[in-house]
Amino acid sequence: MTLFYKARQSTLESKDGKKKWYPILVKTGKAVSLLEMATEVAEKSSLTPGDTLSVSQNLMMVMSRHLMNSRSVRLDGLGTFTVIGKAKGTGVDTEEEVSSLQFNGLRVRFTPEYTRNNTQGTTRAMFSKVEYAKWGDSKSTKGNSSDNGGDDDEEVIDPGF
Repeated sequence: MTLFYKARQSTLESKDGKKKWYPILVKTGKAVSLLEMATEVAEKSSLTPGDTLSVSQNLMMVMSRHLMNSRSVRLDGLGTFTVIGKAKGTGVDTEEEVSSLQFNGLRVRFTPEYTRNNTQGTTRAMFSKVEYAKWGDSKSTKGNSSDNGGDDDEEVIDPGF
């Protein structure tokens, strides 16, 4: 399993006045659908694809209900989901003026579960054995990911297959 990356130059100058280059992750192909994942899970279990699809859909409804009731949802081995309210640019001068009308968006924050081992220290459970390959290059490097789960540093490329 390989994460592809490519180089991108920052639009901002660093302290030394240069625009530095950084790696960004590249996504290939289309996103995997819930049905595709349900089919794969069914192949690894005694359930049918319909059973696993039904469980997945019900899990999402139950998670949504708990998240919308101000609860966090922790899935063992995966991580924790929490609703975050965005109120950017809507600050007020006093505590008494604070109201729900200041929210201008909601997000779900995902925090991957961590594991500890003696050789690598703390790693995210999903990212314990990561291999990197430069997009369009046959060479690859192995290492641990420090990805925070966000989509800020990635680009989607459809390879056409």
